[in-house]
Amino acid sequence: MKRKAVVLFLGGEERTVFQPVLGRPLGAYALEAACGLAPDAVLVIAGPDGPGQEAWRTLIEGIGTSTPVFLLPAGKRTGGPRSDLLAALVTARAVLEKYPDCDVIALQADKPLLTGRTLKALLRTHRAKGLSLTFLSGGEGTGLAGVLALRSADVFPLLRSIPAARAKAAFEALALRLTKAGKKIGFTECADGDEVLPVGDGVAAGRAARELRRRKNEALARRGVVFLDPSSAWIDWASRIGPRTVVYPSVVIEGRTRIGADGRIFPHVHIMDSTIGARVKVLTSTVMEDTVIEDGAQVGPFSRLRPKTRVCAGAKVGNFVEMKNTVFGPGSKAQHLSYLGDSTVEDGVNVGAGTITCNYDGTVKSRTHIGAGAFIGSGTELVAPVKIGAGAYVAAGSTITKDVDAGALAIARARQFAKPGWALKRARARKAEGGGGKP
Repeated sequence: MKRKAVVLFLGGEERTVFQPVLGRPLGAYALEAACGLAPDAVLVIAGPDGPGQEAWRTLIEGIGTSTPVFLLPAGKRTGGPRSDLLAALVTARAVLEKYPDCDVIALQADKPLLTGRTLKALLRTHRAKGLSLTFLSGGEGTGLAGVLALRSADVFPLLRSIPAARAKAAFEALALRLTKAGKKIGFTECADGDEVLPVGDGVAAGRAARELRRRKNEALARRGVVFLDPSSAWIDWASRIGPRTVVYPSVVIEGRTRIGADGRIFPHVHIMDSTIGARVKVLTSTVMEDTVIEDGAQVGPFSRLRPKTRVCAGAKVGNFVEMKNTVFGPGSKAQHLSYLGDSTVEDGVNVGAGTITCNYDGTVKSRTHIGAGAFIGSGTELVAPVKIGAGAYVAAGSTITKDVDAGALAIARARQFAKPGWALKRARARKAEGGGGKP
């Protein structure tokens, strides 16, 4: 019968484990690699300088694994990395004894580049050679990596003889005891030494971030996404992009964004927690958050789409247009310099340049409703709450404060009149006063 496998995961320091990279804490990457082993259980021991249990639970839930993960109380700091591993074994001994004669993989959360493939290779070597303790080496000149595999049936009897107060003893002492007991000790080398490099400062975190970004972009490219400059595109780990969508340089996509197939994401676009359908064009320098863009729509350049905005199928939102908490109907257009806040715009509406929904009176926010096929002239102010009926026309430069019936023309502006010769008379008067002759 195959021996069970349990992963002992050491939380480490808060500044490392909870440093966000590509939308998730650095520690989540190593924990995901541990769960990728498909072990019988993962035991997480939060570091003594780390955050509370709730923060750890959030990190664990974010992995979305079916592997049983148990969060154990943090022990006292005992010294260097290897002695921390020994202290963790002492701390977790009571739980590990529920898995008799199991293989224990021990690793630390400060290794975000570690892969499940490397951990599987370590476990295969450990089992194939019948080793009691197997160290992972980072390669020539890097020494041991603070990742190891051990057989609980061989190690636990020795742990029982080590008082908790002596847990700071070097891990080599345990290896020496095993050797004296006739047990086999060995090591296996990591194929990529960078995988086991710890992340202890900003420089190392930046290096890890670049590698994780490369892995993410390559994974998307293998699924058919086209990156014109993968070295400048930052895509969060949880984001998804459909095949044949082209991502231009300097794009940032964050959170649980979902982008459909056959789209175009142009340079300097910043997308956060949004859902974008198929065949969508997001033009240069557009920013959106918590937004839904349906199939075949186009937004940008220089659009800003704030939370709870939905741009429906085939609609166009142009340059310097801002929307917030707005549903913008199928086939509708707002191409220039407009603000639509707290609005419902039905299908086939044309919103002229400079249109503003005045949604806030200083106390409450109210909605504007524009019916299907309506035409809103340029420079219009729609003072909410107000409704524009289907097929209605609003003349350019109007300030609308009352509802407009369907099919009606609304004009709300001062009547234009002219005073012949007024400018010439004014210029002469200024010249006579010594103020110059130009009007």
